[in-house]
Amino acid sequence: MLEQQVETLQKQLEELVAKLGSSSRNSSKPPSSDSPEQRAARPKRKGSGRPHGGQPGHPRHERALYPPEQVTRTEQYFPESTCACGGAVAVDWENPYRHQVTDIAPPPPPEVTEHQFYHGVCQSCGNQHHSQWPDWVPSGQMGAGVIAWIVVLAGQFRLSMRQTQLLLWEVWQVRFSTGAISKAQGKSIPWMGPLYRQVGEHVRGQAVCHADETRHYRGTNTYWLWALADNTVTYFMTHYSRGKAAADALLGSFTGYLVTDHFSGYGNVPPERRQLCWAHLIRHFRKMAGRCGGGGMVGKRLLLIACATVRTHHRWQQHPEGAARYRRRILRLRRSFQATLSLGEALDNCKRTRNQCKHLRKDEAMCWTFLKDTRIPLTNNRAERVIRPYVQWRKTSFASQSAQGDRFRPTVLTVLGTARQLGMDMATLMRYVCSQGLAHKPVAVRFPLGQVCTRKPLQMA
Repeated sequence: MLEQQVETLQKQLEELVAKLGSSSRNSSKPPSSDSPEQRAARPKRKGSGRPHGGQPGHPRHERALYPPEQVTRTEQYFPESTCACGGAVAVDWENPYRHQVTDIAPPPPPEVTEHQFYHGVCQSCGNQHHSQWPDWVPSGQMGAGVIAWIVVLAGQFRLSMRQTQLLLWEVWQVRFSTGAISKAQGKSIPWMGPLYRQVGEHVRGQAVCHADETRHYRGTNTYWLWALADNTVTYFMTHYSRGKAAADALLGSFTGYLVTDHFSGYGNVPPERRQLCWAHLIRHFRKMAGRCGGGGMVGKRLLLIACATVRTHHRWQQHPEGAARYRRRILRLRRSFQATLSLGEALDNCKRTRNQCKHLRKDEAMCWTFLKDTRIPLTNNRAERVIRPYVQWRKTSFASQSAQGDRFRPTVLTVLGTARQLGMDMATLMRYVCSQGLAHKPVAVRFPLGQVCTRKPLQMA
């Protein structure tokens, strides 16, 4: 009886120690959740000892001058016409030194259009006659430019409705209630629908994609925001579930290689098409390495192998001519990885490490899918980066309060995020979209996908 109590207390103590030692470096906790002591314990990069700023001999990076046609006003200054010796000074008219000063003019007042509709009465029969409302006249009080900026301020700059309300007044002296701003966001959802669906169809047809998910709140209820991204576009989706059904809805007809963490929600993806993120694995191995006894030894061994794998892969990316040597080293590391997992499965004194090794041993092939195709990366950093702006937005704004908010957030993040990645002007894009939507016309704007360049023109369907 006493031995059982001691064993129970020992397990509870191990669990408490594991919780106290959990941080963003050895678990899936976000860095913002680390305590001040854990933040101070993060490894810091060793300084180079050189002073801050540009180093001697580095290539100069100067601000490019505006071309002459974009210069608003030109002021010219000339030297004295005569020299101190009495000679005339010949001015070099061809090569003046150009110094440009950029300023921002006060914004123009809002453009207010008043539509007056008259009615009349027939002098013979007394029938009432009313003027017709043109299709291109908005039924609300906001034009395309106002709605476009409301969408951009929310989706790109992550402003709350009250912050958007304040900025519209401070910059343009336009005042609308938060309810009107929310209604404008709701109007934009179907208008952005064709672009949203275009991105979804495009990303599901790519050879390699990254997927991740994070919490999304509607009031006090927990939903989930899912992200599917490649190197050019990002597609978001909200769902009430974090299970396999939600992952299947996100992936749709996707048949390429998928890079994810070890979350079981992606279990319907065939193992031969799934790559596990080595950054997540390293965090788990680091936590295993902090344990005592055989479990800690196995964790340290796995951590060394994982770091060596990432380092070997980076060296090959820098020097791709050594492909044969790279493959020999990776296969050698894989054999050591398998042997260490087998050693962890045989542990008797560390149940947690033994179970983790069994679980990873079952999915060991998914750690090395990158050997099949050179386009497959080792980490899921791409998905982590695209989902981070939403996490920041979630922290600085109120939760979604309705199904409209659940639709607006993934739609605007997808459309504006893709426009930014493609180098497009987001405000101009949204003005085109809102103009066609307010005029009750089909939205004909499309993304020029597959043609990455800066400041892309809009494509009309």
